[in-house]
Amino acid sequence: MLATRSSAASKPSRASAQLKQKGSNAQRNGGNDQDEEDDLIEQLNRKLSNVTLNPSTNIPDEMNITDISTMLPAFAQPLYNLLASGNYEQQLLAMVRIRKYLSLQDVLPRIDHVLALDCINFFITFLNMSDCPDLQYETAWVVTNIAAGTTAQTEKLVEAGILAPLIHNLRVSRCVHVQTQTIWALGNISGDGPPYRDLILRSGALEVILQLIEMCEDPTVAKEQKYMILKIAVWCVSNLCRGSGRLAPEWLQVTPAFPMLRRLMYIDETDILADTCWAMCRILNGTHKMNLENVVIDHELCARFVALLSEPHPTIQVPSLRSLINIASGPEHHTQLLIDAMAIPILGSPELLAHPNSTIRRDALLGISNITAGTADQVREVTVQDNGNVMRRVLEILRRGDLGGEEQGEDGPEFLTEGGDWRVLREAAWVVSNATSVLDLEITGHLVYRLELLPSIAQLIDPRKTRKTSYVLPPIGLMHTALLTKLLDVVFNVLRCNEHHPKEQFMKLWVVDCEGGLILLELLRLSTQTPSETELKYLDNSKMLPRPLQHLRFTQNDNGEMSSTSTRSGQVTMAPLGASVKKRVETILDNFFEFGPENEGFGPFFSERQQGSASGRGRREGYGSDYHEDGEDEDLDDDEYPDSNGYYSHHVQGGRGGGSNDVDFDLDDMEERVSRMNLA
Repeated sequence: MLATRSSAASKPSRASAQLKQKGSNAQRNGGNDQDEEDDLIEQLNRKLSNVTLNPSTNIPDEMNITDISTMLPAFAQPLYNLLASGNYEQQLLAMVRIRKYLSLQDVLPRIDHVLALDCINFFITFLNMSDCPDLQYETAWVVTNIAAGTTAQTEKLVEAGILAPLIHNLRVSRCVHVQTQTIWALGNISGDGPPYRDLILRSGALEVILQLIEMCEDPTVAKEQKYMILKIAVWCVSNLCRGSGRLAPEWLQVTPAFPMLRRLMYIDETDILADTCWAMCRILNGTHKMNLENVVIDHELCARFVALLSEPHPTIQVPSLRSLINIASGPEHHTQLLIDAMAIPILGSPELLAHPNSTIRRDALLGISNITAGTADQVREVTVQDNGNVMRRVLEILRRGDLGGEEQGEDGPEFLTEGGDWRVLREAAWVVSNATSVLDLEITGHLVYRLELLPSIAQLIDPRKTRKTSYVLPPIGLMHTALLTKLLDVVFNVLRCNEHHPKEQFMKLWVVDCEGGLILLELLRLSTQTPSETELKYLDNSKMLPRPLQHLRFTQNDNGEMSSTSTRSGQVTMAPLGASVKKRVETILDNFFEFGPENEGFGPFFSERQQGSASGRGRREGYGSDYHEDGEDEDLDDDEYPDSNGYYSHHVQGGRGGGSNDVDFDLDDMEERVSRMNLA
């Protein structure tokens, strides 16, 4: 049989990030089923049509292919008469003609013509005729191609009751051809979305499919038959495993496939291996939360996924990469298994970080960021392993941009900037944010002193007209809040590390060399929504401005809008950056800078840190596998994610995001005041 991918568009329809987190595509993109929706590979493989015109069964038919191509709607009544004749030969002939008709091009209008015959009840009757395997086979084939159509077309089949006879045949039929074609039909139906997928899972169909796969391990099974059974059955299992964010009972219905899929990871058939990897990726998505005994994550499994990253086929690379991401989103001992399997040099290799496909570049960085969300020792592995080249390559992305080599990304030009795909830079920022949040002097010092982290951050977030001529990239962070907030997290983490180690020069490098204080104040102005919000106690008059900032004033223009004037650059106008940026900038200013008449400049404090203000070390979890898009997360505010830990203690009420929606920054609301020291 020749399988071609359905031309029908996929149906169902992928964003959150916080401080220190391990995670996955699904959580990065909302935790729903959209992560694969935007992957072209997944769009094509969700449904498959069987378009073989000359199968092994030989049913005589005097109608040639030209006549069949125009059979409907012109000859609808004669065809209906054959279906309703009650004669086995005529009914079989009718099904053969419908099958051939649906195997031609422009299948969607052809499906509509077949459904217009009002013939689904005939299909159900034919599927129940257990003593007529040829008729069952042809009918299952027709159902397969109809279910490869649109959601509305599939709904008509399901609402008419097609699932019951299909599942019955899967269980009781002794004809392997009937079982295989039935699995194909069920795979298309399950690929239409979670409701139908869950109906099929609850029927126990997965158990029967796994038994059929196990039968292929029998050496007496013919090679060609074994290939077709495995090809269809494994693809169907992969569809049944779709869906991130499932509840534990649903996962318990899927995870019995794990041991069988694990054995299939060594098969030498590319298409079967690809579907196996997708199924494994989906099962591993969040499974560590449930402590399922039959999902064993060990060194051998991790090493196999690492080896598969070297495969030349993206259909294998992408699910293998996401499987590693999902494993790394688990506990630290899972992360250590990946490190021991030498995943870091592969994830941070030029082959992945400069891959032509931006999805692979982003996913490779997400895998590294999950590792840097581990322990300090695990973060050091990223920093020093392979002579530190991995972290050096990550910092090079922030310094010189996403240089993947594609002029137009597969997701469209809206994600491309002068620095490449901004989402790649966001994932690189995640790597650095997670690494610096451990507040380890060796790690942060390596990034700041040897890899020159702070200038790379400054060029991406500097909103001033008088930007340094040494900058390589434009202020890409200002265009995407999701990137900007993560870069500000890096600044917070670095300055906090300096607070713990006051002899270091991180603050001096940020303030003097990078002009970070000016950058932060300008960001604060741009993130202010109304004039009244600028009336902060440390900016309310020129007397309280430190000397390096006295050229900057907040004024109102003729329209009542806030603007800044500079003796060097004139007026600077930009759109407000939003509440999430404002909160981060205010927190950095309050924690590490002193503005007052007794201060002659910036004064970071290096005393006891505030309770609840440390950067959280949660993990980005649930990296999907199913439906995929990041474009909307730049509009999200941090208060929308109560499950992640942040450092804005003055807004926390019963967990992050559970407090007031008021984003004004009031120093009196801080939980603890600490002494401050001048930067002598």
